[in-house]
Amino acid sequence: MISSKYNLFFLVISLILILESQTFAENIEKNGASIFMYHRFDETKYPSTNTNINQLEKHLSYVTSNNFNIETIDEILKKKKENKSYLPKTISFTVDDAFLSFYEKGWPLFKKYNIPVTLFISTDIVNQSHWNYMHWDDIRKFIEEGGSVGLHSASHMHLPLNKINHIKNDLIRSAKVFEKELGFIPKVFAYPYGEASKEIINILKEQGIEYAFGQHSGLVHSESDSFYLPRFALNENYGKIDRFIFSANLKPLIIKDFLPDKKFLTLNKKPIIKFNLVSEIKKEQLNCFSNSGGDWNNLHIEVSLSNQVTLKLEKPFLSGRGRINCTAKINNDWLWFGYQFLIK
Repeated sequence: MISSKYNLFFLVISLILILESQTFAENIEKNGASIFMYHRFDETKYPSTNTNINQLEKHLSYVTSNNFNIETIDEILKKKKENKSYLPKTISFTVDDAFLSFYEKGWPLFKKYNIPVTLFISTDIVNQSHWNYMHWDDIRKFIEEGGSVGLHSASHMHLPLNKINHIKNDLIRSAKVFEKELGFIPKVFAYPYGEASKEIINILKEQGIEYAFGQHSGLVHSESDSFYLPRFALNENYGKIDRFIFSANLKPLIIKDFLPDKKFLTLNKKPIIKFNLVSEIKKEQLNCFSNSGGDWNNLHIEVSLSNQVTLKLEKPFLSGRGRINCTAKINNDWLWFGYQFLIK
């Protein structure tokens, strides 16, 4: 009699855990935040970092006309910290470097559509009063008008390629300028060129930074690395309305325990990549690609019974930025995960 009661008890508990696990998987599979990154506006001399102002207006018009949940970076990160679910179609906007064209052409459009944006600022060039960059008075007015700001180093150098003391001094110098000019030091950082390393992350943590963004594609979700958050980079070629609509409507492909955990590869330029799938998808739904060898190619995928994925590169990454992207399609929804290495 006692045995049967225990069996019934454990059966009920098991059913509850299974249902909770399924509900969790369903929720995280559907919820994420697409964050977009711009640089310049209507500066056609720099197509890799420039966005046509007409393109920007199409982006902003689309999201305001199609019931998107537009939030600030702070709102998105607060939900992540508190482990709260994101509403469907949650998005946010960021701009890097504080080019004058953002202030004169981009920001007026964001204001027109009443859309918040976060500006990540490299302080050295602003201090130099460069003709093509915002000045501190511009930045103060931007904040007064509803904008928010984040750290982007002092010199905008390739951080992992420099010595630790040099990196630390650069980041401390940037923080001091923010405190002097604006009266506060942001808790959010964006890596120049999206390039990070374990050592840099440790320095950011020492300085009280709570979140940091890269430039690899993907959505922010519950399992995202707080110090290597993804953003969709937009420019003339990758800012066409079809790609923007696709990116804005993506769902997160949830993974965890990504290996190798290095973001800066100096020796092994052909790493075996492994991660655990959290999203409930079938093996045949998963596709992964990399730019190893200099061209984008499909990767060979192995999936274990425990849902650990192994990806093997055919060729080593070339020097520079190496990327992988993984996708899956469930019914009409596309799921996406991206990662970036810096290769020495």
